[in-house]
Amino acid sequence: MRQAVRVRWGWVRLARMAGLTVTDKTPGLLAQITAQKDGPAPAPRVLTPKIKVKPDRFGVIVRARTLPQVGVEEYQKSARFLADAWRCARVSVLPDGPGRVVIRGVRSDPLTTPTTHRPSGLPPVDLTRWELGIDEYAAKVCVSLANVPGVTVAGVPGAGKTSGVNKFVCDFAPSPSVQIAGADGKVSRTSEGDYADLVKRMFAFCGDDLDEANALFKRLVELRKRRSATIRNVLGVKNMWHFGPSPQ
Repeated sequence: MRQAVRVRWGWVRLARMAGLTVTDKTPGLLAQITAQKDGPAPAPRVLTPKIKVKPDRFGVIVRARTLPQVGVEEYQKSARFLADAWRCARVSVLPDGPGRVVIRGVRSDPLTTPTTHRPSGLPPVDLTRWELGIDEYAAKVCVSLANVPGVTVAGVPGAGKTSGVNKFVCDFAPSPSVQIAGADGKVSRTSEGDYADLVKRMFAFCGDDLDEANALFKRLVELRKRRSATIRNVLGVKNMWHFGPSPQ
């Protein structure tokens, strides 16, 4: 909140120094009415974009207006100056509708801040969205699963691949419209490894035994073929995603 107050109070001066103001040489209505014929011309006005500041646990969200010659590009060019002035690790500028921009400033890296996810135990409302977490600006990141045949989760050890997959299983497990099978090459028995607590929710699971894995993959291929062959007869459409997943 203190950071938000500093941003709001220092905005007019900072905007002038960062080149985010416009000089309007046309007198305002009041100046035109009160101006005298033989008097000096009214001084030009310096216009500063209006802002609204909202703080959160990672930094501030600033919504600002644009002006002639002060658009999204000008805000983006001044992002590094705003980051230094606001004592932020990074600042992003994105359009926020006609004539508006949203400036996101974060004090610390959200990606290095430990987070805790507590599954609700309720079926997800939308089975076409996989909520991964937050990005480097603490904005929610979602992956669309509709019309997607597969998703690859890759990364170096310790990057969070297993945590991401566990979150997916725990969030989607309460839905009767989702089937889950597992193949974990790091274990030999279901009681071992990262998915030992989730095996009961899976209709199939295998470890590092190559014959078992090959049999599982053949089973999944046959299951996919049968589903593809019966989609039109059951649903009346060629693409299952026109209706979305269901227990049937």
